[in-house]
Amino acid sequence: MGDVLGTFPEQTPCLEHNNSIYPGEGIECQTCHMPHADGNVSISNVGTGFPAREPFSQHYFVGSNKTMLRLMKDNNDSLGITASSSQFDDTITRLDDLLENQTASLVIENASVEGNVLRLDIGIQQLAGHKFPTGFPSRRVWLHITVTSSAGGVIFESGKPAVDGSIDGCDADIDPGRYEPHYDTIYRQNQVQIYEAIMQDPDSNVTYTLLRASEFVKDNRLLPLGFDIRNAAKGIAVKGAASNDADFLDGSDTVTYQVGTGAYYGPFTVRAELLMQTISYRFIQDFYSDQNALADTFLQLYDTGYTMPVLVASSELTIP
Repeated sequence: MGDVLGTFPEQTPCLEHNNSIYPGEGIECQTCHMPHADGNVSISNVGTGFPAREPFSQHYFVGSNKTMLRLMKDNNDSLGITASSSQFDDTITRLDDLLENQTASLVIENASVEGNVLRLDIGIQQLAGHKFPTGFPSRRVWLHITVTSSAGGVIFESGKPAVDGSIDGCDADIDPGRYEPHYDTIYRQNQVQIYEAIMQDPDSNVTYTLLRASEFVKDNRLLPLGFDIRNAAKGIAVKGAASNDADFLDGSDTVTYQVGTGAYYGPFTVRAELLMQTISYRFIQDFYSDQNALADTFLQLYDTGYTMPVLVASSELTIP
């Protein structure tokens, strides 16, 4: 037997929820993930004496893992899944509504051009009752920012997603031993604000294999409202540079962008997108190092059709 090197908090959404304002306001996990049905519902069609009950929670269990829903739907027969395509479509529709309308919002603020520098703040409001992205640390959320000039050409782009699932400029996607730091201010296109949990092994090396993880070296996932950053327990604490970012707060974060405009002229159009990826590029690459039948089967099903992120929120502003 090997030595026990420690314990690792793989998934902690319940603890995160308990350390937010939502339990005190009577908002439970079921409020979002198992919404109440309209009217009375009979809880059994067997026997007698079971009056209709209200409220009754619908067993949706909807989350944000659109990738796996699509993969299962597309490989329904080979995986032996009994749910129909229309049932998968219904669940994906509910997922889209939760992700796009109840998870986060973006606003572009304090935008101005001074000399050859365009300055602006991207404000994110986090609406979920736990950290976002949630759960298993393969997930990541990031800001994709584009600035176009009056001529219509893109003069700045940070966080551009690639077809293979990587993010342009992301340190982790370039080198598996590195990870993209948390930013308060971004000056260059190869700097990307990525909200994620990065694991490290007992030798302080970055790892994407869960069984090798000993702790998080970075955890700047967006916090629920009411989260106590300074006194949070170790398993749910903010890790890395975000812990010293004065704009990284419970329920929100603000990232400042300073973009050199060079010889280009305004008006400038800024588009901000908050994107989510269920399985990051580096997690997929780690799968390729596993020599086992289950990993091989998954990789046969998973292709570039599932690598692109989903849109969570967006905002656009034209600056004279």
